[in-house]
Amino acid sequence: MSKHVSRWMTGGLFLVALVSFRAAAVGQPLPSPANFVSNLDVRCYQISNPTPINEPLQLDHLNPVLQQMGLPAEHVALQPAREFCVPVAKNGVYPPADTLPFIRFVDWKCYGITGPSLDITLDLDHLNPVIAHLLGPRDKVIVREPQQLCVPVAKNGLVPPADVLRLVEQLDVKCYRVEASQTILNTPIQLTHLNPLFANSFPENGTILADRAIQLCVPVAKNQKYPPDDVLKIVQYSDVLCYRLQAPPLNKDIRLRHLNPVLLDMGLPEETAKVTTSTKLCVPVAKNQQFPPP
Repeated sequence: MSKHVSRWMTGGLFLVALVSFRAAAVGQPLPSPANFVSNLDVRCYQISNPTPINEPLQLDHLNPVLQQMGLPAEHVALQPAREFCVPVAKNGVYPPADTLPFIRFVDWKCYGITGPSLDITLDLDHLNPVIAHLLGPRDKVIVREPQQLCVPVAKNGLVPPADVLRLVEQLDVKCYRVEASQTILNTPIQLTHLNPLFANSFPENGTILADRAIQLCVPVAKNQKYPPDDVLKIVQYSDVLCYRLQAPPLNKDIRLRHLNPVLLDMGLPEETAKVTTSTKLCVPVAKNQQFPPP
C-alpha cells in the first residue's frame, strides 16, 4: 500500500481532495482490468421514495463469456429505483493507489427491470482476496431472470474528475437472480466507505446473512452505445456477485444525478433519494475462468 493511500486511510477527506486535485491536474491513467475489477466491492442500500420512470432501453451484454454464449439483446423498461450502491473497503484492506481514484466514484442507482430467465449455469471465482478468504474461492450459480439495472450516478453534485469519469460513466450492470450452490454461514465483515462524500465515516461491522448468493450483476451497453475501447477492456469484466447484508442503515437524503451519456441524453432528472436500510454486499467475480487481464 502506497504512502498516499495509507495517509488517506487515517487522514480522511484532506487526502481525498488532494488525490482529486492531482487527478484533474496531471491526468489519471486507467488502472489494469485486474486491479480495478478485483476491488469492485459495493454496499447497497434501499431507496424508500422511488420515482416512477418507465423509460425503454436496449441492453447488450459486454462480458466475453456471455457474448460467446450468444445471448441476445434485451429490451427493458426502467421501473422505479430500488437501491443505491456505494464502494467500500473490507476488513481494512484498501484498493491500490492506481485503482482507488476510480473505485471510490463507483456509485450505482439500481432500477427495477423484468425479463425472461436465462437458465444458464456459470462457474464463478471470487477475485477479491478478502472475500475469497471469507466465503471460499469459488461458487456455481444458475442464472435466472433479470431484476435490476444499476447505472452510474454522482452524489450531491460531486462529479468525478474527467479522467476518472471516462471509466465510471460507462459502468452499467444488469443484475439477475441466481440460485447458488455454495452455502455461506453468517460471516462478520468490516466495511469502510470509499466515496469522498462518506469517506470520513467510521468503519462499520456488518454480517453477510445470505446462506447463498442472491444476485449476479454483469456489464451491459445501453441502446447500442458502447464504451471507448480502452474503457471497454475494463468494463467488460466488471461482474459482481451479491449477498444479503445486515449492517447499519444510512438514513440520508442524497441528490443523485446520472453520469452515463445515454441516460443524460434521455433527460432523466436529478432525483433526491431517501437512502435507508442496508440490503446487500456485491463482490467481484470471474465467470467460467475467464479472468480480467493483469
